[in-house]
Amino acid sequence: MSESRNIPKVRTTNKSLDNDKCIIDGEKYPLVIGQIVKLIQKGEQPRICILADPGHGKTYTFGRIGEILHDELNLLDGEFKPDEQITQDPETFVRFAKNETNRIIICPDADGVFPSDEWYSPKNKANKKTVYLTRRTGNLLGYDSHELSKTDKAIRTNHNIRLVSVGGGDTYKFKAEYIQRSNDSLTTDIIKKGKGMWTVDKPQPKTVERIEELDSEEKQEQLAQALEDMQEDQPEWSRS
Repeated sequence: MSESRNIPKVRTTNKSLDNDKCIIDGEKYPLVIGQIVKLIQKGEQPRICILADPGHGKTYTFGRIGEILHDELNLLDGEFKPDEQITQDPETFVRFAKNETNRIIICPDADGVFPSDEWYSPKNKANKKTVYLTRRTGNLLGYDSHELSKTDKAIRTNHNIRLVSVGGGDTYKFKAEYIQRSNDSLTTDIIKKGKGMWTVDKPQPKTVERIEELDSEEKQEQLAQALEDMQEDQPEWSRS
């Protein structure tokens, strides 16, 4: 982690805590943002996992996190560029993450990009190394998933901030937790420390555009694959 960054101080008051907020540079932010800042202050790498059903605002939430950390708090380098920093391509994700620039790198639908049933695949092995080695580069890793159990083991056993959707798909409301693990175990003795509720406001139009672009591409690919799978089960003469 770069020591030259001006890391803002995180403060709380009884009133702000009652509203699931903290105070950073005189402005109110969700408690989970304060926890991310504190992790960086301690020289630790935030690795964030957001869990929700499709359409509940997982990637929107990551977009807001990116905007806050880059553009509002100036905690990470440069402007948040969603077209570069939000990607579903495993190779692109790892290539971006190994770059020695302090920024957030986001992987939407991580349970499809880095699924648990491909733990020994080259892409998941690469992701495991990325999770461990990006502590040297200062990047923050963000994964959104439908089901934690179906994501790559490296994500399940190394994330330290977790946001879980509560309420309906139109609420964009998440309960945030700081995940602390015993030093001698990656999978047991997990202590969840609640960091409050966060109702997320919509990110900037350019961020929304990138998210919708990726969502559309993914659905088209899934439909194409489904059609291909169906046709494999049909005799050659019946295909059109």
